[in-house]
Amino acid sequence: MWNLIADVGGTNMRLAAVNAEGDILERARYDTKGTLNLEQACADFAAHRGSAPGRAVIAAAGVVRDGSVQLTNADQSFSERGIAVALGIERAKVLNDFEAAAWSLATVAEGDVTVLQGQAVFPREPCLIVGPGTGLGVGALVWANGEPCVIPGEGGHVALGPRTPEEVPIFEALREEWPEVGMGPGLVVEAEAILSGTGLPYFYRAVAKSMDLTAPLGTGAEIFEAAKARLDTAAIRAVELFVQYLAGVAGDLGLVFAAKGGVFISGGVAAANPWIFDEAFVAAFNAGGRHTSWRQELPLHLYHQPNFGLIGARNYLTAR
Repeated sequence: MWNLIADVGGTNMRLAAVNAEGDILERARYDTKGTLNLEQACADFAAHRGSAPGRAVIAAAGVVRDGSVQLTNADQSFSERGIAVALGIERAKVLNDFEAAAWSLATVAEGDVTVLQGQAVFPREPCLIVGPGTGLGVGALVWANGEPCVIPGEGGHVALGPRTPEEVPIFEALREEWPEVGMGPGLVVEAEAILSGTGLPYFYRAVAKSMDLTAPLGTGAEIFEAAKARLDTAAIRAVELFVQYLAGVAGDLGLVFAAKGGVFISGGVAAANPWIFDEAFVAAFNAGGRHTSWRQELPLHLYHQPNFGLIGARNYLTAR
């Protein structure tokens, strides 16, 4: 007997067969934008193995509603029912990618992290994962009677606003540039409007406007590159604020979940720009006023496990 796990993103669909103990027996990769959709790829993978799996768990980069998902970065959708029918099994499970990321923390190991604060030890305490990528993913893992349980959510859409008078013109410009992300009548915006590869170009243009500068850069990658090389004043300022806001959100949510098992920073933006996780990031994470010392007790890690989707799907399957 074998089970099917998969990690489906905008570019690749990675499928794997695992045994009852969670050991990977075989892997395959399909093009997300290729000739086969996920349900067909599952059927093809099972046909290659010569039998149907016992169960199937799929991690998908999109919002899951009633067992169905539309991928964020690909014109493809699928459902638990469709996967089960394609495989000829009773049922399948679809997890949001950051729900799966949180599940992966149940088996996190020292080699998966760069320690920013604390030590590479992982007690069975609440854990939080925050991931700036195309969007801003958030998930939490807690332990109940020694067993892991994940709390999915939309923490990437909490509110961010100016913290100093100098930042007010930036948020005024951002809300003018992208009014849909405004929250209420004031100046606050959803965190993803800044802390994501999608939001950063809008934020960069708002920073440039507030400084009466041009904004020639078009993508998040270009902005980070220019900031690192100190070639563009608005990019430098935008990334400085990005670091402070990301650290603040991670610290705030770490406080909410009492994440003594660790706060883990992941996602495509983090993986591509490890240089931003410096002393300034840690200081901003710990800037908690009366609770600064409490935040300093939270382990803080840069999480660089590239297979967290597959691992999370496997851990969910094993636990459930």
